[in-house]
Amino acid sequence: MKRNEIDEQFDQELRKRAEREGTPIPEGYAGRVFQTCAGLEELSMKNQQRTKKNAWRWGGAVAAALAVLVAVPNLSPTAAAAMSEIPVLGNLVEIVTFREYSYNDGHNIADVEVPELSGSQAADEINDQVQAYTDQLIAQFQADCEATGEGYQGLDITSSVVTDNDKWFTLRIDATKTQAGGYEFSRFYHIDKATGETVTLSGLFADDADYVEALSAEVLRQMEEQMAQDESKAYFTDQFTAIDPEQNFYWNTDGDLVLVFDEYSIAAGYMGMPEFVIPASVYEGLLK
Repeated sequence: MKRNEIDEQFDQELRKRAEREGTPIPEGYAGRVFQTCAGLEELSMKNQQRTKKNAWRWGGAVAAALAVLVAVPNLSPTAAAAMSEIPVLGNLVEIVTFREYSYNDGHNIADVEVPELSGSQAADEINDQVQAYTDQLIAQFQADCEATGEGYQGLDITSSVVTDNDKWFTLRIDATKTQAGGYEFSRFYHIDKATGETVTLSGLFADDADYVEALSAEVLRQMEEQMAQDESKAYFTDQFTAIDPEQNFYWNTDGDLVLVFDEYSIAAGYMGMPEFVIPASVYEGLLK
């Protein structure tokens, strides 16, 4: 049976079902489904060298896409009429898979799971940065295992997306190293969706802006204020001189700039990883 005959037969079956269920089927809908399938088959052939894991994920995505194509018109006549009018979306940043590393010899334990992003050149850059960073942590863990023998070493690395809005995508990598005591630290990776580029803290500000001094002064002010109000707070104000020019940061849900410090870097360990919300009035005149 020819493709056109199959399309017409499928159209007739869908129309009969629509008449019974009271939901109209768009003209030529079956043909568009077959064309979609053919296009997906062609893409699949081009990418046949991918790993089984990626192939499984791609197959799941295809199945989900086809499920949407079939289900939406039958659920909503308005949605069916609008399907051909949906604009093509721009590049999206998304997690497509995870890179994993596990180790357990009875004394030393490592559990690493970090994402791989897709959607833009900036996403690829972050993948490279995250891999280099985690590879370094894993190499150090392996060296520590050899040095300590049957001593205990622990490494745990996880991730989360802390910001994903119209302007920013921010991936957070959290790591915990354990050897007698624990030590937590994080790294943040940002994509400015307006420019499609990766950004660090220094990239937010004009080239001649002394943002380090302005932000450092505000952090110190908040440290002193918190300790004056709460005796349990223990910041190292006498040792704190300035933030790192590439200090960890993220934008919270209110759009505020938040600076993040590793455990033990500016405060006693029981305070964890301190964060400081910086008022826009402190830095807005320094931005690019």
